[in-house]
Parts: sequence; C-alpha cells; structure tokens
Amino acid sequence: VGEPQNCKNRITCPYHNWVYNLDGQLCAAPFFGGGKTELPEEFLLEDHGLHEVTCRLYHDWLFVNLNGEAPSFESHIAPMRNQLADFDLNDFIAVANIEFGEINTNWKLLMENFIEPYHVQFVHKTTTNQPLVDHYIVSDGHCLGSAVDLTSEQQEQAQEGTLSVSSRYLTLFPNFVLGVYYPDQIGVHLNQPVSAEITRQRRVIYQHKDSDQSTEAVEKISRLWESVHQEDHAMCERLQEGRHSDAARQGG
Repeated sequence: VGEPQNCKNRITCPYHNWVYNLDGQLCAAPFFGGGKTELPEEFLLEDHGLHEVTCRLYHDWLFVNLNGEAPSFESHIAPMRNQLADFDLNDFIAVANIEFGEINTNWKLLMENFIEPYHVQFVHKTTTNQPLVDHYIVSDGHCLGSAVDLTSEQQEQAQEGTLSVSSRYLTLFPNFVLGVYYPDQIGVHLNQPVSAEITRQRRVIYQHKDSDQSTEAVEKISRLWESVHQEDHAMCERLQEGRHSDAARQGG
C-alpha cells in the first residue's frame, strides 16, 4: 500500500512477503521457520499483527492519531467546525490536486506564512488584492488564522486574475491548513515534514458543485494558486537560510 491501490482482502509486505488481513492480523510468514508454512517454536501469528492507529474522517480529510493519547477527535475538530459553520462541505467537490514537491524550508515556516497577512502586500503584489488593513486575527482554541472581508466595490475594482475575495486562512494544529474563499472555493494543503529543513507540500482545490468547473476555469484557478505558492516558497526558503545565522533569534 505504498501507492493507492485495491488491496482486496490482504496486505502483503514487499520485504519478506508477510501477509496481513485488513484487521491488521498476521496471517502468514512464509519460510520464517524454514518450510513454506513452518513457524519458529513459540512464534504465534496473533502476537505479531500490525499496530492499531486511530483514524477519523472529516469530509474528505483523514486525521491520524499515532500514539492514541490525543484528546477526542470531536474536541480537536470542533474549532474548525465552528469556523465552517456557514458551509455545507458536502456541496464542495475536489477539482484539482497540485503537488509542489519538496520545499527547502521547515514546515512551521510554511504554516506561519499561510496565516500571516503582513507579507501579502509585498510578496503577492500581482496575484492578490487583499489590503492588509482589512485583515483580522482568527483565534478559536487550537484553530488559528486570519481573515479578510472585502466589499463588493473592492472586489469589482480588483485586477483581473487576482485573488480578490473575502477569505479565511485557518490552521489546525499541527499541520492541517484550510482556506475559505467566498463564496464558492475551499483550498486545503498539507505540509509534510521530510526533515528539519525540507517540507513536502500539496494543495487540493475544492469548488462548489454549482460553480464553473470547466477545464478552463479549473486551470485558471490552479495557475493562480501555483503562482501564489511559488511566491511564498521563495520567501520561506530564504527564511530557512536565515535560520542558519547565529543572529537568528525568536523568528526574525
């Protein structure tokens, strides 16, 4: 299951060909005891199953609790539900998946960048039209972010092809990111740490079921987000380089 596939009713380890059922129970360990079906003395299949990991699905997104010690999922997701109370997520369909590959920066810098509007007027001059003065902080438990509400006049006066709608930029600890772009778009991206200085990032674009989902429309919005992310990546990689300096203290 290293790649998406139909594994039917068995999972097979490619290294030693051990076979597990979909409950994680070890069903076979061929040649482990010499013969094809022989097992070492006192080796019991039921003692060597896969470790159970708690998973919960929220809309299209899978949340994983590796050590089983986290608070309940409902308490974890509650702040995000609060922020999305005026959206029926069932009305939103994934229309594009953008893989950005590896970015040479720590994942926390990307997280901070997403919810920090201070840089927008300087870094995204040609891709966004969301004045800094109109932004405000969103703080709901462990859901942190920022938001901007634009008037219809501001949106009408914006440059064609820029991000110029009322938006919510939300993060859910540790690395789940969700953006709401009123009235008909949601963007989710995941920052997956590879090392202390490398992060793999992907973004999925969701559109309302009644919005324009033509190939042209999806390609247009995808190009915009690719440009926005590339601008952010360039800055975050420079921030990471700055962290190598002894003078770097408390961010800065």
